Amino acid sequence: MLPAIKKLSTIFIFFGLLSIFASLPISAFPHFDNDGKADLAVFRRSDRNWYVFSSEDKSFSATQWGLTTDKLVPGDYDGDGLTDYAVWRPQTGIWYVLRSSDKTLFTQKWGMQPVAPPQTISFLSTDEPVPADYDGDSVTDFAVWRPDTGVWYILKSTDNFSQNNPQIFRWGMLGDIPVPADYDGDGKADYAVFRGNLWYIFQSQSASWRVVNFGRQGDDLLVPADYTGDGKTDIAVYRKGIWFIERSDNGQTETYNFGLSSDIPVPADYDGDKKTDVAVYRNGVWYILKSSTAQMEVFNFGRSGDIPLSSLNVKQSIVGIP
Repeated sequence: MLPAIKKLSTIFIFFGLLSIFASLPISAFPHFDNDGKADLAVFRRSDRNWYVFSSEDKSFSATQWGLTTDKLVPGDYDGDGLTDYAVWRPQTGIWYVLRSSDKTLFTQKWGMQPVAPPQTISFLSTDEPVPADYDGDSVTDFAVWRPDTGVWYILKSTDNFSQNNPQIFRWGMLGDIPVPADYDGDGKADYAVFRGNLWYIFQSQSASWRVVNFGRQGDDLLVPADYTGDGKTDIAVYRKGIWFIERSDNGQTETYNFGLSSDIPVPADYDGDKKTDVAVYRNGVWYILKSSTAQMEVFNFGRSGDIPLSSLNVKQSIVGIP
């Protein structure tokens, strides 16, 4: 069993890199309660349990969901404002969602296999799940990105996830890292990839694209999020304990020396002020720099080898090409 939450003294000690980022998809921040704050949550592959500590009532829960070989794709697939436990099974292309609204199983086949006419899509084993809200209805859409062609295949929630009308868009190429997020503030996730220090973003609001030179390929972890609270995702990287954030509100680069290269960045809004907090995770210890107070808080939740859910939006800045 996971130990109860314990607040620790704020001693700044960091070490121990866990190389888990390359296979993890972008995901929404974990909100399992209704207080507007990100919850501490981890997935443990050894027992297939999702462990959550609620920031609202300080309760602890454990839910077994998925297989050890599944990819974690939590999101709000039923539109109730809460995160649903969800996994994507590469071998079958099936998404398994435990809906928080009614505690029932919802499955969707998307990825790996061809879909019915009128669109004939032959999915490959290299498909990568990229769930996000692409249509702006506050519901997570089922989506995959194919690295060898750079094509995005999306089942929109506004179409009841119908396979007869998928949203298909080509953006990116082999070797890119998909980083979809709402960079223009219109409430819709934008197609975006990182390639050789450059961010290529297709803005849904204006149907135009922009290129931003920010970060260093190979040295950085990609940590885009809304750190300023203006409703726009900020381009950001984590480099050996230093956070570099390009503020969307003024275009200036903001830096934070918080953590070491051995830590897992876990950015999320832990204090509920609508701004993403700089945070890192090390062997079950969470170090959070709260934007509302500029103070660090440290919590013990999880253990070595666990996958913190707040790290699911973190990507390597380079991938191997088969």
